[in-house]
Amino acid sequence: MTMTTLYSRITSTSIINDSSLDVLSGSHSSNMIVTPDTFTDTINSLPTSPMWIMDVETNGFNPYDMHQICGIGLADLDSEHAYYFPFRHQSDEPNLSQDQLKQLVEFINNTCKTVVGYNVKFDAKFLHNEGINIDAMNLLDVLVMVRMTEPTTMNRLSLTDTLIRTYGEEAGAYDLETKKVLKKNKWFRDFSLAPPSVLGPYCIDDVKWTRKLYKDRFRKLVTSNQIELFHFQTKLTKTLYMMERRGVVIDNKYAAQAYDKTLARIDILKNRIYELVGHEFNISSTKQLGETFNAMGIHSPLRTAKGAEAWNEEALVRLNSPLAGLIRQYRALEKIRSTYIEPYLDMPVLHTSFNNWGTVTGRLSSSSPNLQNIPRDTVYIEDRQLSESDKADVRDRVAAIVSSKGGNANTELTDDVLDTWSFLGGDKFNANDGRQIAIRNLFIPRDDYKMIAYDYSQMEVRVFMSYVNNEEMNELMKQDDVDFHGEAAKIAFNVTEDDEQFKFFRQLAKSITFGVIYGIGKDKLALQLNTTPDEAAQYKNTYLENMKGSRKFFNAVIKKIKADGRVRNKYGRVYRVPSEFGYKGVNYLIQGTSADIMSERMVAVAEYLKDKKSNLLLQVHDEIICEVHKDEVDEVAPEIRRLMKENTLDIPLEVDMEVCDPSWAVKKDFDDINKFSLEEHIDWD
Repeated sequence: MTMTTLYSRITSTSIINDSSLDVLSGSHSSNMIVTPDTFTDTINSLPTSPMWIMDVETNGFNPYDMHQICGIGLADLDSEHAYYFPFRHQSDEPNLSQDQLKQLVEFINNTCKTVVGYNVKFDAKFLHNEGINIDAMNLLDVLVMVRMTEPTTMNRLSLTDTLIRTYGEEAGAYDLETKKVLKKNKWFRDFSLAPPSVLGPYCIDDVKWTRKLYKDRFRKLVTSNQIELFHFQTKLTKTLYMMERRGVVIDNKYAAQAYDKTLARIDILKNRIYELVGHEFNISSTKQLGETFNAMGIHSPLRTAKGAEAWNEEALVRLNSPLAGLIRQYRALEKIRSTYIEPYLDMPVLHTSFNNWGTVTGRLSSSSPNLQNIPRDTVYIEDRQLSESDKADVRDRVAAIVSSKGGNANTELTDDVLDTWSFLGGDKFNANDGRQIAIRNLFIPRDDYKMIAYDYSQMEVRVFMSYVNNEEMNELMKQDDVDFHGEAAKIAFNVTEDDEQFKFFRQLAKSITFGVIYGIGKDKLALQLNTTPDEAAQYKNTYLENMKGSRKFFNAVIKKIKADGRVRNKYGRVYRVPSEFGYKGVNYLIQGTSADIMSERMVAVAEYLKDKKSNLLLQVHDEIICEVHKDEVDEVAPEIRRLMKENTLDIPLEVDMEVCDPSWAVKKDFDDINKFSLEEHIDWD
């Protein structure tokens, strides 16, 4: 039985038996750099395999910015053949012609149904640019296989790291040695500068080792009973590829305006800081900043791991000092300018990369840029007079910063200090207020499209409750607009909404619920609750005792990990966890199940949209962003919401649907926008 046939059989029938593992290895054959003279014979000898291992070598990393392949590595799954086809090397060695490139593309389009690669979406984008019909092919990522079969403690997943870890130092030597040559000759940033005789063997080794990893990790997925989950992840990989290629439009005009305003404000802040301390210094230098504070008789309340005074955001926010607020404001705006505005000044469309291998739990991560880090809140770039209500808002935001770091805000900030923190805005952006900027305002819909956000409400809490399986909470989950934290407080602490301390117990229940989900210890919980560790532990114990099923679930996870070294979520994803980290298993199960629900629903939405004008664009936290064509809004927008609420686990989920108008920064309730307006339909003439 060939490996191709085995993959097809398992993923189509999900029937696994011992004989399925008896995969035959192909006979050894030559690996070659194809030349113009050997091209025709090579093409004619290639098997018509539906699965091909592919790897591209390029003159840059951006497939959307004129970078191109200089060569393609190719290997079929069921033999030991591997080839390198050089096309655009800038050396004296021969390249294949553009006509021969067209012939190779035609061969791939006629035979290939599945592209196999290591971080395959990267290769697929370049292959698409050459005319290979990736839209009609599956994308199978061996990197995802590696993530699913590695322990939760392993985060080094590059091909070289994985080869050395799996097969020994010699397995990764080719990569290390070749990169030394590339760096020495200054070919590292543009691989096309290297001759085929250097890059060809390197690319051939890449596809050969990717093939071996595929076969070995496929066996592990079979034996760990994760093959169906991986089959689904292959669909997700294709969905993410399509999202990335589509990209989201950037408002370059707004980017330029925000950049100029931010620069002007940074200059003002710099002069104010110098005036306050009486001399100029390098504000970006932690050492000089500490010396400046110390000279003013101010010391940090926090220490670094090495025992030095810390001057990060968490430390600055605890100081009742105007200088601390100005420094934090300066740093925040400099970060916004350099990281979130400057790169997009001339970028018409942003193409991020979504990684379904980037986290232990299975949650998607993103890179270039990391969308999870795109600021949600607005920032004021002008001074403003604070009302009493504004002061309370600023204090709440300062306290939220401290709480997000696991602490508690005990420092009372005076009005002059609050003024320096008044740059902190909320998540409500007013496009007509010239004092505000919002990074999410950079992201806008295309012409004739509406940008619509679908956000799961209290998703992780609902998944947690599905594991706890508490009858009262199960019934509540079937209702609309349930305040889970309030209901948890009633159950766990036997209070009613009329109790004068109900707000305290609701916050207590919320902190403990997320504490259990994220594995927070009693010390950190005590900081959040502004109490002692012993009292925090007592509150948590009361919660677990009265929230029937929660302690049983928690203890069962730890027991399972101690006994087997692993735990499996509701979708079958396996987490290999060291026994001393058993408490993390709860977090892996809840976050992982939430992630797999999101991924399952994204694939369903993509499948629904494949013959429509509308598109799936982004996924951030528990939210997806779609662009819905104006002709499809009434039908498509509510159907996506219905698809998001469904899931194969039958966990009751709620999804908020909002229109992002005029940008991602401004959200309006979909139902309010689409209400029928009699006045708009009257011909007043």
